[in-house]
Amino acid sequence: MNLNHQMKNHFLMLVLSLGLLVQGCSIPDSPNQNSTTQAQSVVESTSEIVTEELKVPSIDQDVSLYVRHMSAKNKEKFTNNEVVLFLEPFSVPTAQAFDVPGYSWMEEYAKQGYDTWAMDFRGFGHSTRPVEMDQPPVKNAPVVRATEAVKDLEAVVQHIKKTRQVDKISIVGWSWGGVVAGMYATEHSDDIEKLVLYGVMHGFSLPLMATPFEAKGKPGEINPQLPAYQVVQFDKAMHHWHMMLDKRDLVSGEAMNAVSKVFVNSDPNSSKQPEQSIRRPMGPLVDLYYIWTDRPIFDAAKITTPVLIIRGDLDFFADKSLFHKLTNASAKQEVVIKDATHWVLYEKNRDQLLRETDEFLKKEVNP
Repeated sequence: MNLNHQMKNHFLMLVLSLGLLVQGCSIPDSPNQNSTTQAQSVVESTSEIVTEELKVPSIDQDVSLYVRHMSAKNKEKFTNNEVVLFLEPFSVPTAQAFDVPGYSWMEEYAKQGYDTWAMDFRGFGHSTRPVEMDQPPVKNAPVVRATEAVKDLEAVVQHIKKTRQVDKISIVGWSWGGVVAGMYATEHSDDIEKLVLYGVMHGFSLPLMATPFEAKGKPGEINPQLPAYQVVQFDKAMHHWHMMLDKRDLVSGEAMNAVSKVFVNSDPNSSKQPEQSIRRPMGPLVDLYYIWTDRPIFDAAKITTPVLIIRGDLDFFADKSLFHKLTNASAKQEVVIKDATHWVLYEKNRDQLLRETDEFLKKEVNP
């Protein structure tokens, strides 16, 4: 994609802000809230929908995963292609990214008869935070890589399969969540009915994003001094959303405000932080550094499940070459949504994202 001069200036602003985030981290001043107890409670019930929160133990000991579940109140039996698990992006690092009031993908699908789930990987939202995230960020190396998140995903998939008595489920991965989904799919095709990769990065060159994370004077080498985590405000975290929008009227102030509230609530310690900042593990940015320097962290050719690649035409984070790398998928489809960014879920053309995904999940695939 050719970037005009204004877009290049926006990129430089993002690079500077990311560089500041890497160095300007602070330690949270409230204790970690970890739990490995498996608990479940109904948090909301309407005439149509039941919403539950639960904790699922990960494969690794002492890691407890927050899971959000929403389904129709009067439906208990589901087929493989009706059970859907959503995987959070790095930008809105919480299961509730898919249940933002007024813009809930989970709720809309639950009303259509889907059994919808979303999870927080370790280090995010209300899942167990690594002990390094209670220490000064510069004291430890980046925490939570995709390889660890895959373990969390495996635990939640097995829980859902057992709970709903299905053989497979469908997975929708957004952004870095899609990276985890793709990595998981290379080894666990038997667990996946359909795979939807929304705004996903795989391996391409994006120097303006990779450079801030490089070792000084050593292009192609990651900075060995990157901190364990970063503390970031909503406005800075969403700077690249504004870059992609480039003053286009694609998102309402109401939507942006609703997303900001979910973003802040993704960290139980946000009220203790300056300007309600949240903590995010730096491990995903290590993964993305390699992706942005065209060094994929999983082999897309090993994915054999049916795959939908879906992205906005304004999304310069999405890997436009990924579709052609899926050489062994049993079926594949690519959809590009016009006038849409990496955050089309909250934008005016969100209906196409939901409709195209729904049609793909329901589509019969010949063996």
